[in-house]
Parts: sequence; structure tokens; C-alpha cells
Amino acid sequence: MSSREEREWWPRTKARAIIKDLKISQPSDISIEDIAWNQGAWVIDGGVSGCDARLVHTPGAGMARLRVRKNLSPPGKRRFAIAHELGHLALKHDPGQPAECSDKEFLRWYKGQSDKEAQANVFAAELIMPEELFAPRATGTVPSFDLIESLASEFQTTLTATAIRYVQLCGHKCAIVCSADSRVAWSWPSPEFHYWIKQDTELRAHSYAIDFFHKGPDAAEMREMQEVPRNAWIDGESMQDSIREQSRSLFSYCSVLTLLWIYD
Repeated sequence: MSSREEREWWPRTKARAIIKDLKISQPSDISIEDIAWNQGAWVIDGGVSGCDARLVHTPGAGMARLRVRKNLSPPGKRRFAIAHELGHLALKHDPGQPAECSDKEFLRWYKGQSDKEAQANVFAAELIMPEELFAPRATGTVPSFDLIESLASEFQTTLTATAIRYVQLCGHKCAIVCSADSRVAWSWPSPEFHYWIKQDTELRAHSYAIDFFHKGPDAAEMREMQEVPRNAWIDGESMQDSIREQSRSLFSYCSVLTLLWIYD
């Protein structure tokens, strides 16, 4: 078992136990407020500033209060924020101390995070996109953002979280890359993708993702699945070898999310 698998095992196990206990059998069963109540947390909209969600829980003092920033949108972001805070509660992270989380914790995943924030993200992903429901919809499919957007709609989840979940479970040589300021911010490979995408490198001119920063978020070519030289993304690879890429803008974050797929 790899270090990442070891780190993810416990939060996944806790989330799966909740799914099993509540007899959740389809995505529409995943009512995050009802799950929170079942787990001893009262979801309250409003009453927080400077963060997206805050969990306040004193062991032995009744229901935990889980406050979410008022009008937090899109709905998938709100659901993930609640699930993330429930992860802190279920995993007993610093009981008695408020847990405050924002985009830094939700979007960056493992980069620059404490193990507790990473664990809360793993818990949240398993809770709102259970593997036993998500995997049959992902495994063996043709990778595309059209499919990922469809899954995000069905599971009511954010595009970023859904894309990461997809590459985890699709079975293809895929990776998700998030870029900001024309540079790679982070990447998430599938278990089958045995290549290294170097963080903080500048996007290359022969990728289509760079169009987001040069032409704007509606650049048509980056939205289609395109074949580019593999060295557009992976150092040391040949111009003759190819990789497929497709992107979606994260306009509110001034970032672009790219799906990479090595098609054999």
C-alpha cells in the first residue's frame, strides 16, 4: 500500500460506513443536510466571514454547529464544504476547536495542506461520490469533460471534485491539471498514469490550455478534445508521441482545468 493509499484508507472507511448505515443506493439519496443531522451536526446558513464553512463542536455538549457562508455557490461547492466539515467531525480532528475552511482547503487538495485537511477532502469525496455508485458510471468510459459534467450534475458536485474522482476510478491513463497564471498549479493522475507533470512550470505554447490565458475563458479549441505532442505536458517525452487534452475554465478562480488522456 502506497503512502497516499494509507493516508486515504481511514477517511474512506469512515465515509463508507455512513453510506452503508444510511442505505444510500443512488446519488439522489445523498442529502447532505440529512446526513449532517444524522451525524450530529446542525447546518446553518450564514454567520461566517473570511471562510466558506466553520464547524464548532464541543464533545458532550450536544449537536455540532456547521455554519456555511450565506449564498455559497454553486450548489456543489456548498455540498462539498459541508461534507468536508463533516469529515473533521467524523475523524475527530481537534475536538473542541473550531474548524474553518475555504477554497485553499477545498481546491488545493494535497498541496500545502495538513494531513487533516487532506483527510477531510478524501472523506468528503467518498461521502458525496461513493465509489460503489460512481465507479460503474466511470469505469471503461471514454474520458471527456462532457461526461464529467454529466456526472457532476448527477451527483451535485463541483467540476473539480468530480474530475478528480473520475480519474481516480475511470481505469484510463488520465490526469487532471489545474493551471493558474499560465503555470501548472497542481495535477492529479490516475493510478494508470505513470508520468510526472511538473508543478509550477509554464504552460507550453503547443498546449491548448494556454488559450485560456491568451484568448479568454471561451476559447473554442481548448474546449474540444485535442491531440497534442506529449511533451506539451510531460518533460522528456517525444514530439512524435501524443496526448489528448480538453479544458474547462474555472473563471471565478482565474484558472483552467485540463483533462489529459494517453490513448493506447
